Amino acid sequence: MKTISFEKLYNTEFHITQPIANVQYWAPRGNVYSAIGKPKISHTLLWFKNCSATITAKDGQVLEVAQNQMTYMAKGLEYKVEFHNTNTDKEDTVVVHFQMTDQTGEDIAPVLKPIICIKEVDPALAANLDLLCEEFRKNIVCMPEVVSIIYQIMATVCQKQKSRTTRKKFSCIRKGIDLLERDSDLSITEIAKECGVSECYFRRLFQEYSGESPINFRQKHRIEKAKQMLLSDEHYTVGEIAEELGFSDIYHFSKTFKKLCGMSPNKFIQSELERIN
Repeated sequence: MKTISFEKLYNTEFHITQPIANVQYWAPRGNVYSAIGKPKISHTLLWFKNCSATITAKDGQVLEVAQNQMTYMAKGLEYKVEFHNTNTDKEDTVVVHFQMTDQTGEDIAPVLKPIICIKEVDPALAANLDLLCEEFRKNIVCMPEVVSIIYQIMATVCQKQKSRTTRKKFSCIRKGIDLLERDSDLSITEIAKECGVSECYFRRLFQEYSGESPINFRQKHRIEKAKQMLLSDEHYTVGEIAEELGFSDIYHFSKTFKKLCGMSPNKFIQSELERIN
């Protein structure tokens, strides 16, 4: 299992497959669920719709969960859940199971312990979770809709975690992070000045935040945009893309594209056409 933090997962392409969702009633089952000795075979999102709980991991760590919170448990985990304030006339929890892999098909997980991933499920998300359960009551399930809802949940968790981390550890360069993520045309020197820190300090802290230098971060994401533009129905020329993305000239754009993609823009288009055909 490869671990990719929620912050990193925020801008990572990953795949959700084999989803299933249903409501659960715990009083008839003794208000206890145990996966100790039975590692989970899928990732789990558990919405405590009308109850609370105590989750105890295999290593003894305890997690107290309030009503209307959502937890995430990674594939392979072992834990025990004791449910509190359960009901006899309405569902206690909504569970969503799924597989999650990277582009190569390898299993991935953001964290390898039970966590509260959403502290308060809002009405819109609650409606989507109810919709998931309704969908799985049908004989024919609309998988694109089901998977899109799970992606939305994971995206929400990633955004919240990323924002929390940025606020705490990287608060002094948050403005610079926002500028680079919005692809500002300001130079790194100017961005550091906007943050009120030295360029050297900004570069070091941004490297820690993103895992790459500000320049590489900017170039990588501009090239990703370039790929989308090259394959769009708008039929952009290489020159138009270079200008749109802020490269000094076609030569600079083509050189950067080849460095990051291993081929020229024209060769990239040709290879994609060959792959499709």
